[in-house]
Amino acid sequence: MLNELYHLSVVLKGVVPTPDEHDKLRNLPSVSAIKPCYRISISPDGSISDIESMRKENAARLRKWEPSNGNSFPGFNIQPLYRLADEDKKKRLKKWREGKEPVDFTLLKEWCVEEKAKNWNAKSDKKMDKCLGTIPRELHEKCADIPKDFNALKNLFERIIDWGNGRSIKFFQALESYIWRSLEKDGRDLSLLSVLIHEGSSDKKPENDRGTVSVFLDVPDWKEYPVTHEKTIKYINDCLLKSESAHSIKTGYEKEDAFGLDSSGDKDKLPEVRLPYIGRVILRAMNRESPCQYRYGTVDAGSFRIGAKSRKRSKGALKWLGSDDRKGKTWGWAGGKELIFAYPEILPEVPPKLAALFGASKSDDSEARFENYAKDVVDCLKGLSTSLKDVQLRVFSLRKMDTARTKVVFYRNYSAQRLAEAAKEWQQGCANIPSIRIKSWGEEKGKTVVADPVTPFPLQIAECLNLVWKMEGSVKSDKKTVKKGNSTPYPFQAIPKTAGIELMLDEVAAQRQVPHLLTVTLQNGKGLFLSLGNSLHRDEVIKLDGFNKHKQLMPVILGLLLWKLGIGKEIYMNNSPYLVGRMLKLADDLHALYCKEVRKNNLPPQLLGNALMVAALDSPTQALAQLALRITPYLGWARTNTTESVGLSRYFLKEFGLIEIKLRDAVLPDRLNDSDRAQLLLGYISGNTQTDEPTNNS
Repeated sequence: MLNELYHLSVVLKGVVPTPDEHDKLRNLPSVSAIKPCYRISISPDGSISDIESMRKENAARLRKWEPSNGNSFPGFNIQPLYRLADEDKKKRLKKWREGKEPVDFTLLKEWCVEEKAKNWNAKSDKKMDKCLGTIPRELHEKCADIPKDFNALKNLFERIIDWGNGRSIKFFQALESYIWRSLEKDGRDLSLLSVLIHEGSSDKKPENDRGTVSVFLDVPDWKEYPVTHEKTIKYINDCLLKSESAHSIKTGYEKEDAFGLDSSGDKDKLPEVRLPYIGRVILRAMNRESPCQYRYGTVDAGSFRIGAKSRKRSKGALKWLGSDDRKGKTWGWAGGKELIFAYPEILPEVPPKLAALFGASKSDDSEARFENYAKDVVDCLKGLSTSLKDVQLRVFSLRKMDTARTKVVFYRNYSAQRLAEAAKEWQQGCANIPSIRIKSWGEEKGKTVVADPVTPFPLQIAECLNLVWKMEGSVKSDKKTVKKGNSTPYPFQAIPKTAGIELMLDEVAAQRQVPHLLTVTLQNGKGLFLSLGNSLHRDEVIKLDGFNKHKQLMPVILGLLLWKLGIGKEIYMNNSPYLVGRMLKLADDLHALYCKEVRKNNLPPQLLGNALMVAALDSPTQALAQLALRITPYLGWARTNTTESVGLSRYFLKEFGLIEIKLRDAVLPDRLNDSDRAQLLLGYISGNTQTDEPTNNS
């Protein structure tokens, strides 16, 4: 990861200012309704005057100085004051929180009086001694001569330090006193119950189940900027950087690091960056407990020397690359715990939407189309240089392997010229399918529309191929219920998420991986194709929400893979496997029409052709022999049909005749290979030009 980020920092140098942030100035934990961050105001007399939960966007702008793991200031984590693990007590607490019962403060205080309920112990006292003693003193020394604008910070230092010895007990008492006062007055804030009580598990030991609450200290009597202001945080950052620079003394014996810069500071812990979806990312995890660290005879910092300057540049590059305002441009979510990053080496003022072009956009953005993004990106890249060959693109992905490790699992360089050509080829390949029309629900209630297949984004290739479909058209999942919008309910991942990017951009690798992708498509998607064909031929309305949107994508992927193998639709639509699929599709249509006219629209669950598809995928000769026996009564009815659907029945007879003529002299293989099976499936789900409904492109 360091190599990729350092290269980006070189690209950014002199073009885009990268954030210069002290490596021990860390983000606060992610704030949510379940896990809020509380702003605690310390009065001049050392008491607590207010506790309020901070808004998520405000907490995201704040930082805390964390010189050692878990110990920081002015933000840090505390344990709730008391712990209750009794199930009856937790049920009462739940009713109080939800307002189903008035809070019985007398009873609540009785619970907290019990010695075993106290949640702060010697370990938490030691932590508080650091967070309220050692660390504020050190930070105060680094922030000497605080200007008047930041008097709030100066006052906070003084009030915390004035607590003196026993600061943990004083902080505990101040918290408890304020919370009880707040809970007992009118208009009480019951959210403070989470600071007062931790609802523990009776199955866990108390020392392993004490809970945490994120807090940030401030003062109520600020004038210019409170401590919980981004300008105050910037001032702290400037002081830390200035202090670090002052203590960096050149001895003349420093070695160069891996990037040729000063190696001083190479023994320190590498900085971390918090990224969306995957959380904390340490630039390099160096754990001497891992045996792999010894493979080259060195361990920890000695295995890859990187100094403070290189660390700062790499951290700034990753923060720039993964900032929220560049989502869809330089980065995007690839699914799970993986992010995709992409940028051109010649950076324009506004980066092109490369990540969105690969499909790393919002999952619920049904209006996003590959064609539109491809045109926008290529037009933007053309403005960077007179020749697209001169513009290089860097693409890589980061995957969070576990809490500590984040790895680069994909890294490629491409020219913009290759991207422009590949985008065009991708669209040509995706158009390599027959007409397929899917009747689905429209936006207006009760109205149906006809949806066309959609060109997939490269990242959707793995999303579609990793989903295993059952024969009845449902998705194999490890959970009983699949949430709406969850397109990957099955955890097994046969195809890496970046396989589609490689398929689109890498000419050599694409040829190597296409047979494997085709095999996986047929294995996992056979149920989708057979159920889709059965529904199409029964004239059913098909849902296209959630993972059902794959019914618009999977036929296109089949056509794309055949096109990558050099099998265009002009060729395969005259091949015997495709014609067999068409014949079974016509058998379905005729069977459905017969049931509509003769059996008063009472259709069986499985139509005639659909029942023979599994056999056809194995042996088309055997399937056609069975079809010849079973379709005889329906052909006889079609020849004598005098109902309103006589025209349609005659059309089916004509189509049967045309296919029979083409198949008469063709040699049917005893066994089909994967490309033959793909052609057979496309023939089976292809549409009838005379029975198609008007297309609603919306």
